[in-house]
Amino acid sequence: MGEAELPATLPEGYRIVVPPDTRLAADAQYWFAAAIAGSGADLVYADEDMVNEEGRRCDPVFKPAWSPELFQRCNYLGGAYVIRNGVTPGAGRVAHVPRVLFHRTKPARYEASTSPVPNVSALVSVMVCSRTPALASDCLAALRNTTAWPNYEIVLIDHCAGMQSIAERFGAKRVVFEDEFNFAQMCNTGIPFCRGDLVLFLNDDAAPIDRDWMSHMVAQAVRKEVGAVGALLTFPDGRIQHAGVYIGTPNGAGHPGRLTRGRPVWPWLTMTREQSAVTGACLMMRREVFEGVGGFNEEFPNNYNDVDLCLKCGQAGYKIILEAAARVEHRESATRKTGIRYDERRRFLDRWADVLERSDPYFNPNLTDSEDLLPDPEAFARIGRWR
Repeated sequence: MGEAELPATLPEGYRIVVPPDTRLAADAQYWFAAAIAGSGADLVYADEDMVNEEGRRCDPVFKPAWSPELFQRCNYLGGAYVIRNGVTPGAGRVAHVPRVLFHRTKPARYEASTSPVPNVSALVSVMVCSRTPALASDCLAALRNTTAWPNYEIVLIDHCAGMQSIAERFGAKRVVFEDEFNFAQMCNTGIPFCRGDLVLFLNDDAAPIDRDWMSHMVAQAVRKEVGAVGALLTFPDGRIQHAGVYIGTPNGAGHPGRLTRGRPVWPWLTMTREQSAVTGACLMMRREVFEGVGGFNEEFPNNYNDVDLCLKCGQAGYKIILEAAARVEHRESATRKTGIRYDERRRFLDRWADVLERSDPYFNPNLTDSEDLLPDPEAFARIGRWR
């Protein structure tokens, strides 16, 4: 890759790296200098777009704040950035400027490497809560038929459905739950029956797609710095159901890219990376972490219990990882009605107000806070329109 050092108002000891097929925005050096002054960063990167043959700007690519997990698998910084002399890209302090400051003349290509399968032997306790025998049976059959990880047990939380025969058929430990539906309470009730150091919460309307799905989740969950691990969930037709959770939306949290097959403006959807939260439909964590943060908050019986759990992990200093190599099909809300309850929404917004007021570092302010991942109209006004 070629590079050019441009005269700038950057601090002494920094240089701008620009490949031959890329040019700087007119105000790029100002924003880079401001970022360095504000953070003392050793490396600064920015969003980018393309200038086509007609000279029009198009195809923007927006990026999250510094994401070491994503960087390990994909050089999402791009070929252009500002770096302190003697520093290796990805090392030291890194800052992101959420503005389009580089213009490519060729399409961007971002390809991610795959995650390794772990060389460990941890016991995983798979907890499935269900009140629908047909769903439970299908889920456990898929689990038994499509899981290469050899060391796991199944804990079936039977919500008033009499599933003793299903538990026996699949070698599951059955725990009867007779109270009103409360997903958080059901999971908390099942924990004492789990023997594993790792616990995997799995919805009864979910089914793994690839045999190594659990192995990839284990590889993340055993890391001492990781609090919770989520899988990449798709609908039966292949569209994305869950590729991580971002916070700060009108409802408090959302699933970026939901109901899409991916978005070029946010090509990281199907890549392993840090997230603020992941869904409880398929969530793995060490039991000691779960118990250390107080488990699921039973004041969230239907919604937000997973996001609340992840935010508690983040508050305790743990990473939350979306492991894209763990692919699971999810027939969302097959067991109950969809929708968010007002009381739970209000409770969540009040509980995490200070966190929700800040920008989600693993999202980008140039995108709307809806789940369709479209550029924000106000951002267009700030950084230019693509027509």
